Amino acid sequence: MKTGTFSIAVVTILLLLAAGTRPSLAADLRAAYIYTLSDFNGPLPYNWVSIFADMDKHEVYVTDTGDKTVRIFNESGMEIFRFGDDGGLGPITAATVTASGDIYLLSRGGHGYTVTRCNFRGEPQAQLAFRNLPPEFTVDFLPDTIQSREGRLYLVDRNFMKVAVTEPDGTFVTGYNLAAILGLTDKKREDSGIVGFTVDRQGNLLFTIPVFFAAYEVSPDRKVRTFGSRGSSPGKFNIVSGIAADDKGNIYVADTLRCVVMIFDREFNFRTEFGYRGLEPGNLIAPMELAVDGDRVYVAQTRSRGVSVFRVFTN
Repeated sequence: MKTGTFSIAVVTILLLLAAGTRPSLAADLRAAYIYTLSDFNGPLPYNWVSIFADMDKHEVYVTDTGDKTVRIFNESGMEIFRFGDDGGLGPITAATVTASGDIYLLSRGGHGYTVTRCNFRGEPQAQLAFRNLPPEFTVDFLPDTIQSREGRLYLVDRNFMKVAVTEPDGTFVTGYNLAAILGLTDKKREDSGIVGFTVDRQGNLLFTIPVFFAAYEVSPDRKVRTFGSRGSSPGKFNIVSGIAADDKGNIYVADTLRCVVMIFDREFNFRTEFGYRGLEPGNLIAPMELAVDGDRVYVAQTRSRGVSVFRVFTN
């Protein structure tokens, strides 16, 4: 680089910093609405459903506790199969699928829970018998979320902020008491609780705690990173909810009150946001759950707005 060119570049950066603008180190991201998850009768009027994206088969599993169904959608957003609570499974809370194609259903009833392994048609094959669970994950542990990542099952109790990791056969591997890892007192834990939760390809736990206006990353070796600050301007948190990550390290965070989905890079730098409150197809109404598969972002909303799908791309 010539000296003159170098000097100009330095001056440019200094001017940008003085103006409060960070120079972009990567191509800008944009998001465009492409469709709403549908069946042959049209878009499905979902409200705040649970979503899991199968990144290997590019299918999406949606669990609706209202009509007690699990529906599977292809990459074009069309329903290709559905099954429900006709096999004595109880109220299905969430569903996930492993690389082998087995579907795992989390059901809650009374004061307990069950996890049932099903085949690709949703037909029950076996109920998991959990083994070697420590007392911390047998008392005050009632999971409401289940995810599969890299051959492991993650059972999440968002109220008590605990995560049990097991093999697909139910054998306990490890566990996370996230409240203890974050140093929260019992009172703070009771007054907070997790809303959004996901596991990325590296095994990092990503979750949001709305009352703290923050999102967190806990690595497999229990190291904590956090980001987010309160506010109403782009990139700020108001009432954060769903969280998801793509294979490029980008992190997506939904804000239910601001009606946007924000995108941050792997270092938690804000990149862009999309959605915004409104009734047009590309708008969002109180987004909650998120899922990501490749360049597709799935966003569950309320007011029968269903699950909107956006494509994220660079300029």
